[in-house]
Amino acid sequence: MLSYMLLSEVIAVTIALVLFNVLKPGIGSNPDLILNGQPYEVLEHQAFSFSTFVLSIFTDNIFHSLANFDLLPVVMFSILFGLGCALTGDNAKPLVNLAIGAREVSTKCLHGVMLFAPIGIFALVGFGVAQSYLNGVLKQNFAALLAFTGVLVLGLILHGLWQLVAVAILTKQKISNILYQSLSVFSTAFGTSSSVATLPVAIETAFRLKAKPFVARFMMPVSASINVGGMMLYEMGAVLFFSQMLGLDLSISQQIVLAVACILGGMAEGGIPETSMVSLVVVFKIVNIPLSAISILLPLDRIIDRLRTVVNIFGNMCGTILVSQWSSDFEGNGSEAE
Repeated sequence: MLSYMLLSEVIAVTIALVLFNVLKPGIGSNPDLILNGQPYEVLEHQAFSFSTFVLSIFTDNIFHSLANFDLLPVVMFSILFGLGCALTGDNAKPLVNLAIGAREVSTKCLHGVMLFAPIGIFALVGFGVAQSYLNGVLKQNFAALLAFTGVLVLGLILHGLWQLVAVAILTKQKISNILYQSLSVFSTAFGTSSSVATLPVAIETAFRLKAKPFVARFMMPVSASINVGGMMLYEMGAVLFFSQMLGLDLSISQQIVLAVACILGGMAEGGIPETSMVSLVVVFKIVNIPLSAISILLPLDRIIDRLRTVVNIFGNMCGTILVSQWSSDFEGNGSEAE
């Protein structure tokens, strides 16, 4: 199961690498779309390698990382701290309760901030559009965003397509039947924009498409949280697009490092709408892409996020069916009870 999920994620970022390196939608686009007239210099640390990437995920000072919005070291510290608390047992309960309380308070504060988020997004996007118009590059910038969206949607289709074909071949079912049975999954995923919310419908559909109940009930919830290939493909595509726009010449080895960062960041996110924005901060910081680029993606993200969710949950369902074909039958696996 874990091997399939890792394979699916690697294929997702590979699709993004190939499409954005071949089609290059960001080449020739005006960088003022994200710079807003501010100067941009390629920093020395942008010549990153795998070793510098590995070293960067371990922080000397967690508070310094928090203050500088370096999320990857924060994520790594949180994982190690959580493991330490789990191994400590009851003695760590005060710390765990403190973390739970901090999370609840932060969530309430975040909800308050989000009430004003539309105003901030309107101001950011409005300023960018006005600046583009005054500079006479509005059409060029819109064309660049349309090209990015088109290449991204093509990548999502390809990622879903290879899994669909794999299921059709191994289970000897018609592609039309698989798609017809999955219509309820597509509509629920698109409507809710949440893999977790779509789980009940997806599990029932997986049963009808020859998934074994014991595999589906275990694999689907796990996959909804960590096997989000559509999100990883989106993040990889976004970082390559803006790198091309800024004229950054990333080597293949550097792009592979970014792919690893996208996979790790995607695994750290749950099946919750809009969480890709957090992972984008991580990969953008590695390449030193201005975080203002995220504001350009926000108006597009609401629709793109729904498409990613459709691909994610469909891919997880296909993966469950494929793993069911490869897994050995357990006695009393529950199929008779269904």
